[in-house]
Amino acid sequence: MLIAVRAEVESIDHWREQFKTHNELFKSQGVSIAYMGATEDNKVISVFKTNNVDEFVRIFNDPETSKAMANDKITGGVEMYILDETYTL
Repeated sequence: MLIAVRAEVESIDHWREQFKTHNELFKSQGVSIAYMGATEDNKVISVFKTNNVDEFVRIFNDPETSKAMANDKITGGVEMYILDETYTL
């Protein structure tokens, strides 16, 4: 299953660097791969492939995840989307 998380950050470079320090957190969420992207106006997106959506969501809402986001200098606008539908052309 794929989950997308969008947020606003203070610095894209800082976010990219710090994001990659959360291996244990991501592994505990069942994440096997994460895709990262950003816009020029400091908005970022991560798409996670997880084998356990419930655990991903539970840990995402845990205070430890908030600490990790603060360390990444996420300033707001955090949104999570569970990508539960596909459309094939």
